[in-house]
This record gives sequence, structure tokens and C-alpha cells, in this order.
Amino acid sequence: MASKSILRAAAVLLVLALAAGTADARTVRWARSGDALTLDPHAQNEGPTHNLLQQIYEPLIIRDLSGKLVPTLATSWRVTEDPTVWEFKLRQGVKFHNGNAFNADDVVFSLERALQPTSDLKSLISFIDKVVRVDDYTVHIKTKGPNPLVPAYLITMYMMDKEWCEANSTVTVQDYKDKKDNFAVRNANGTGPYVLVSREQDVKTVLRRND
Repeated sequence: MASKSILRAAAVLLVLALAAGTADARTVRWARSGDALTLDPHAQNEGPTHNLLQQIYEPLIIRDLSGKLVPTLATSWRVTEDPTVWEFKLRQGVKFHNGNAFNADDVVFSLERALQPTSDLKSLISFIDKVVRVDDYTVHIKTKGPNPLVPAYLITMYMMDKEWCEANSTVTVQDYKDKKDNFAVRNANGTGPYVLVSREQDVKTVLRRND
């Protein structure tokens, strides 16, 4: 009975539909005591929220199991001759879950969004002076001074679809402190390995594999 009570008390049941094929689908069910606070990828910087968001969204760079920085949506990065300018080359052929193409406009938009006053991530990238689109698949990040740690601070800066955000009036980060919602609080459109199917806060979140 105790174990059943614990399971009933679990605030979230995360269902990952791992489509191994139409004839052999597998489902993973995971229960935990705390849910993600929001699906807006720039509104909250805490564990359970990141655990869910990283299944749906991707940053430019991640750390592998050894702690090494490795490419994700960026294919390479370097400091230019100007020590305050970092150049990032972006992966081509990537699409958001709704079919929109990922490009430099989305990177500029996402980083500028993460710097907004209501963003819980803004302090992590406060060193950014501006983000510049060079071409469709090249972005320059101008910093306020030389900073060798720029790539390390980008691992939780999830990239959003600019067009999707504009179409759904969610350009501004959720004001979580004042409990104000936007479309991205309960809906998501990333480039990550899983697609959001449904969301019931503190009850159940259903994802399916991004094939």
C-alpha cells in the first residue's frame, strides 16, 4: 500500500512513446515527485524543468558524459580575431517539430529572448552585448569583454522557432514570478529527440519520438 501511495502522490507521469516501428512500439513510463514548472525554455532554471525541456529542445552545444563540450545545433565555434566576438557555425538541414527550418534567425531570437527581464537564464549570459546574424548558418556573439567560457554558458540556452513564437504571441518570456502564462508554457516546438503530444501540469506529460 505504501508503494502505491507514493506512486499516486507522484506529481508527474512522463510517458515517452518510443516508436520502434508501427508493429513494435514501446512505451516508457516514469513517475517522479515533482513536475517541470513550465515548458517555456527561458522562464525557469531548475532541475526537473531542464530534465523535461532537454527532451524537446536543443542548445547549440551540450556536454557529453565525460563533460566535454560537443556540437548539437552548432557544428563548430571559435573566437575571431576580435577576442570579444565568437563565431558559431550552425547545423544545416535541421527542422523544428512543426517542419520549420532552423537557422541563424532562430539563434539570434532565442538568445535575445533569454536575455529578457523575465528570463530566469539572463544572468548566465549577461556577458553578451549583442547577437548578430552573419548568414543563414553563421552567428556572431559579441561579448562585453574577452570571455573564454562563452561556449560553456550556452549549454542550457535552448533554441526556439522564431516564426512559431511570433505566430503564437510568445515572443516574451513567461513572467513566472507573477504567474503569467504564454503559449509556450503548455506547448512546445523544438528540434530535440522527442515531440510534445500532451501536457497536464502535475499530472502527465506525453512525448513521442521525433522520427
